[in-house]
Amino acid sequence: MSTIQRIHFPIQNTCPERKRVAAYARVSRDHENLRRSLVNQVDYYTHLIKNNPHWDYGGVYVDSGISGTQISGRDQFQKLIEKCEEGLVDIILTKSISRFARNTIDLLSTTRRLKELGIDVRFEKEHINTLSQTGEFMLTILASFAQEESRSISENLQWSVRKKYEQGISLNHRVYGYQWTGNELVIDPESSRVVRKIFREYLKGNSMQKISDDLNKRSIDHFGKPFNDVAIHTILHNERYIGDTLLQKTICANVLEHKRKKNTGELPMHYITGTHKAIIKHETFEAAHKEITRRKKLGPFIIPKTVRRCFTGKITCEKCGSNYIRTYKTPTNANWRCSSNKKYGAKGCRSIGINEEQLKKLVAFVMEHEEFNEDSFSKEIDHITGCGDGTFNFHFTDGRSVTQFWDSRSRAIQDTITKRKMEKIHA
Repeated sequence: MSTIQRIHFPIQNTCPERKRVAAYARVSRDHENLRRSLVNQVDYYTHLIKNNPHWDYGGVYVDSGISGTQISGRDQFQKLIEKCEEGLVDIILTKSISRFARNTIDLLSTTRRLKELGIDVRFEKEHINTLSQTGEFMLTILASFAQEESRSISENLQWSVRKKYEQGISLNHRVYGYQWTGNELVIDPESSRVVRKIFREYLKGNSMQKISDDLNKRSIDHFGKPFNDVAIHTILHNERYIGDTLLQKTICANVLEHKRKKNTGELPMHYITGTHKAIIKHETFEAAHKEITRRKKLGPFIIPKTVRRCFTGKITCEKCGSNYIRTYKTPTNANWRCSSNKKYGAKGCRSIGINEEQLKKLVAFVMEHEEFNEDSFSKEIDHITGCGDGTFNFHFTDGRSVTQFWDSRSRAIQDTITKRKMEKIHA
């Protein structure tokens, strides 16, 4: 006989789950009107979230005076994403796509990551929810428009700047030793004395590093930061100190990343004489430049007490033009690598160095000798250039050049050297 059994379903909670809601706001320029707009956005989102009975207030995150073309420089944006990663946010409210990010790749990668976490990003102006079926499709299209708009704005601004340069109008970039009074560059009595001292000490024979060290010992700063040889180098090369102005020294290489590079002819430069009062005499400035050129040609031999080995001053880096220098792993184990790599660490040149013993084996191989001979090397090899990837170009004094790749893990070169030695023994 069949039986009937009643199935009981648990009573579902009809009350909607409370959502933790945060908002993000941003303005690209630190302007009074934009600051007021930002305050209004913060007030709007604060009241909107707190007055919704189904939402818990998760804060309003604000970045002011920062471009939306990059995510990396926006501290509050990064903090909001960290909160999302920790599971403390369910919904993000923002005014528009351009406020969230103008870089299409950054925008899509971020919203996709948040979507994986189950977090909905709601763009009010475009009426897009990223968790909806059509959300990402619409977001991709509109984000491309936002990115192109940013590119167009940047190009228009650059065009405006170039037109000002053509008219001899300089932008108010800060210059150590001067202060801007309106649109006029005026000598600052205190820092201008430091500029004169830098030129004076350099012409006495002191190195850029020694000058910066001496200034730091006296607690003299460079725009709030310690002096270094790069700052000294910039000051010694700046035509502003003789009362002239060179415009368009750099160009924007990437609109989205705001990366600038030295202008090497991509755009016209404009040199204007007598734009402001000089701190340094023309004669002093020219003498400093002649001294810079002289020291560059001498390289490490500029320092009389430098311990010179056969490789000293012989190897240069093709990537940055710096000399290779000898560094120690242990007292008996030395390497040769680009001096920029050692001086600036992670920010310096990334050229690969070479162990000294391996370098000697490589030289012997290239010179077709069974072993390294210092006298032969000094006479026959004019100089060596390192390409940075383990490849070295050997330039002989007779005009020949040989390119050879060195891999310390490869036995090919070592076996050839050993074979030569054996042939000499049995000869």
